Amino acid sequence: MDSTQKVIVVGGGPVGALSALYAARRGYETELYELRDGKSIPSSSIQYTRSSLESSDPNHGDPSLRPDFAVIPLTLSERGIQAIAGAKVPGLLDAILTGSIPLYHRMVHTRDHAGKHVEIPMKYGPQGQSLHTLQREKITKYCLLALEKEPTARLFFNQKMSSCDFEKNIATFGSVVWKEKSRIPEQEIADDVVGRKPAPVAKPAEELGNMPFVPTNTSETKIVKFDFLIGADGTYSSVRQSMMRKVEVDFNQFYCNALWCDLIFPADEHGNYPLDSRCLHVWPADENIVIAQPDFNGSFRAGMVCSTDRIRHLEAHPEQFADFFAREFPGIIPDLISSEEATAQFQKHQKIPLKSIKMNKLGYQDKLLLVGDSSHAMTPFYGMGMITGLEDVRIFFEQFRDPAAAHARNQQPFPSADGKTLPPFCPPGTIAAYTAYRLPDVHEMIDFAHGNYHELRYGVRSSVARARKIFDSFLARWMPALGWTTLYARIQFDNERFSDVRKKEERQNLIVKGLLVGAATLVAGGGVLGMASLGRVLRLNA
Repeated sequence: MDSTQKVIVVGGGPVGALSALYAARRGYETELYELRDGKSIPSSSIQYTRSSLESSDPNHGDPSLRPDFAVIPLTLSERGIQAIAGAKVPGLLDAILTGSIPLYHRMVHTRDHAGKHVEIPMKYGPQGQSLHTLQREKITKYCLLALEKEPTARLFFNQKMSSCDFEKNIATFGSVVWKEKSRIPEQEIADDVVGRKPAPVAKPAEELGNMPFVPTNTSETKIVKFDFLIGADGTYSSVRQSMMRKVEVDFNQFYCNALWCDLIFPADEHGNYPLDSRCLHVWPADENIVIAQPDFNGSFRAGMVCSTDRIRHLEAHPEQFADFFAREFPGIIPDLISSEEATAQFQKHQKIPLKSIKMNKLGYQDKLLLVGDSSHAMTPFYGMGMITGLEDVRIFFEQFRDPAAAHARNQQPFPSADGKTLPPFCPPGTIAAYTAYRLPDVHEMIDFAHGNYHELRYGVRSSVARARKIFDSFLARWMPALGWTTLYARIQFDNERFSDVRKKEERQNLIVKGLLVGAATLVAGGGVLGMASLGRVLRLNA
């Protein structure tokens, strides 16, 4: 498609990179602007080169690309896979999934009535489906490589959006220079734990800045005109803030009174995984939890979630941490990590608050779209934050933008600046229609994620809850015509709307409750008849 219209994407993470790729694949002039640093050309408009991207580890991606969670892998499920496949780039999905680790079970670590450490496996997919563990930045890396090959795409780094005028369709970016220190504490301690040689401290033009350190702004600014802007710049979105200055937005941010702390369980002395690498491992406690998944070097990357008050107390009294950790989470100290290492990691790693964000608008007029964490943020207990963002991109383009553009192309010609007839990138009414459709679903997913915090601490230890999952899985596997399956499978391994998932789960719950009430009634009725018969027998024998 020959087009003079320009789409700009603010934010170069997985969701932003995929958004830019979707736009460029449709032939539009596409520019991606990212705050973090590029790797090769020290200028105000640094671009990735193919050699710099391809030279990084094929499993990890480039670990320096992610300054906030540089060492933590993620799980990719069917929704995310379908979104990446929707870009229709040959070989992209295979490149991303190559080397990933399939996870078929959740392994629950708890104690039995005698206080002994026990492991309880729980299957993820009733039909044998699995999650795929991979590094988050691997998605970014290969989407950027694909984007770089698109003739209409350009990538700019070290760019911070300072303002946006949605009436004039102008965005202003300022160039930034990162301070000398670029290795973050999490990466440094990860290198130490797993025995890697730490990378040398990089110069600002060579590697990413350290996000806890504020980048230094330069006097260089860049004014960019656009026809359509996609905001994918995360939880603290500058694009969202600009929109909220222009239009009334209901914005709800709430915290779950808990903090996340990264931990690393190193490989054993032979370089092998210390736990089953085909499982995501969970240590539930009443108010606390540890979640660990395999990385690609024999280690496990974990997150400990504790109440804010507990974390603050342990920060003030670190000598109590090892005893607390061993008491709450059996089988970790000293089996996987020494008490000294656990305490050292706890003291050095950041403690990150867990929050959710809901808002009532996903864009402005037909000029702006917010995707991913810029429009909705959720707690990590379903591992669906990034996946939901990737799905935002697929649904917007495939179900709303593309049909609307096709209709406009066929029904209502729009003259372009060069005299050619082209529809607008986003025809009138598209953003409103997308918002009305998508908003209930992302709000449901936020609620699902928050609710799973309780499930992971209590439900996985409940024999009743486990029996229910076995029942759901049995029906899903052996009676698929019923359309019955587990809630987890609907969320991770299907593409149903989250609002429909909620309705179907509520329906299944009502049916199960009805069956239980019916069974209890039959048992009670049988008991009454039995007692009456016994009474008659006793009277006859009297």
